Amino acid sequence: MKGFPDWYRRRREKALELYEAGKPARYGPDLDLSSYEVCDRGPGLLKDLRQLSEEELRALRNVGLRDDELSRSGTYLQYDGSVAYLRLMEEVAPEGLVIHDLMTAVRKYPWLRRYWFRACPLSLDKYTAFVGAYETAGAFVWCREGVRVEYPVQACLFLGSKRAVQVPHNIIVLEPGSSLHVITGCVTSRACSRAAHVACTEIYVGEGAELTWTMIHSWRPDTHVRPRMGAIVEEGGKLMVNYVLLSPVRSIQLYPTVILLGRGARVGFRNLVLALGKSVVDVGSAVVFNAEGTRGEIMSRALVKDQADIRLRGKLWGRKPGVKGHLECRALVLSDGAKAHAYPNLRSDVEDAELTHEAAIGRIAEEELFYLMSRGLDRDEAVALVSKGFLDTDIPGLPPELSIEIKKIVEATIEHAL
Repeated sequence: MKGFPDWYRRRREKALELYEAGKPARYGPDLDLSSYEVCDRGPGLLKDLRQLSEEELRALRNVGLRDDELSRSGTYLQYDGSVAYLRLMEEVAPEGLVIHDLMTAVRKYPWLRRYWFRACPLSLDKYTAFVGAYETAGAFVWCREGVRVEYPVQACLFLGSKRAVQVPHNIIVLEPGSSLHVITGCVTSRACSRAAHVACTEIYVGEGAELTWTMIHSWRPDTHVRPRMGAIVEEGGKLMVNYVLLSPVRSIQLYPTVILLGRGARVGFRNLVLALGKSVVDVGSAVVFNAEGTRGEIMSRALVKDQADIRLRGKLWGRKPGVKGHLECRALVLSDGAKAHAYPNLRSDVEDAELTHEAAIGRIAEEELFYLMSRGLDRDEAVALVSKGFLDTDIPGLPPELSIEIKKIVEATIEHAL
C-alpha cells in the first residue's frame, strides 16, 4: 500500500475484517471466493485499443465499446486486474471532465474519503467487503460543476484469466448542474473459464445534475458475477440506470439501490435480461424515497430459455410524503425447462406515498404465433420477432447513435440465441 493515504489503508484493513466475518448475500447462491486468485495484473498499458486481438475487440464491441472511439468523450479499459488503456478525448471532452483509474484518484484527491463506500456500505455483505479489501483498479469519473458532456464516457472491464476473480471499484461523481452519460461493458474472453467478477460501483449525482449509466454484460456460462451498486441523488438530480444481460452466466446477483436524498430527485431503471442455458439470475432494483416530491420507476423485462432460472426483484420504499413510484416486472418463458419468479416489494412509512406495481410471467400466446406464421414467417422467426418486441430496447436517456448501437447488439443476440 505504498503511496496510499493513511485513511485508505485503515479502511482496507477494516474491509478485510468484514470480509473474513463472511456475511452472506441476502439472496442468491453463495460463492466461495477463496477458490479464486485475485487478478492484480494485466497486459500492461496499450497505446491504442487496436493492439488487442481481433477476438478481444469483437468481444468488446459486443458490449458497446467503440475501438475507434468516435462519439466518445473518454475511454477506460481494465484488463483483468489493471488498467490497460485510459484516454480523455480532449478534442471533444469539455474542460472539467476528469477520468482516472481509482487507485490514482485515491492518492491524488483527499476528498475521495467522503465517497469511498458511502453509497454502497462495506458492511452490506461479504462481496462488498471483498471489493474494499482487494480492489486493484476501477474507473473514477468526475464531472465538475456545471459541465455538460455531449458524448458518453465508455468504460470496459475485460476478464481474460482462468480461475481468477476480477475486483474493480468504480466511483462516478457529478457535481451540481453537470450532465454525463457513462456506458460500461463487462465481458469475458473465450479462453477464460471458471472465473468470477466481484465489483462495486458508487454513483453520486449532485443538485440538479443528470447522469445516464448504461451497463451491458456478456459473460461465459461458467462465470460467477457479484456486482454491487449504490447511488445517492441530491435535490433536483436525475439518474437513469440501464442494464442489459446478453449471455448465459453461471450465476449473477445484481441489486442496484438508489437513495433519493434531495427534494424532487428522480431515478429510472430499465433492466433487459436474456437468461439462457443453465444461468441462475437474481437481479433487481431498489429505490429509497428519502425526500419529499421524489419520483422513481423500475421496469424489468426478461426472456427466459433453456434451463435458466431467473428471479426479478424490485423494491420501492417511501419514507417521506408526496413521493411517487412504479414497479414493473415481466418475464416471457420460452421453453419448458425455464423458470421465472417475480418479487415486487412496496413499503411506505407515511400516508402520502403513491407506490404501485405490476408483475406478469407467461408464454407467447399461440394466437400471436399463428398470426405471424400466416404472414409467411416460420415458427422460429415468429418467436424471435415477438421476443424482440417484448425485450424493448428503446431505452430512454440514450443519445440516438448509442441507442441504435445497443438495439443492434441486443437484436443480434436474440436472433443467435433463439
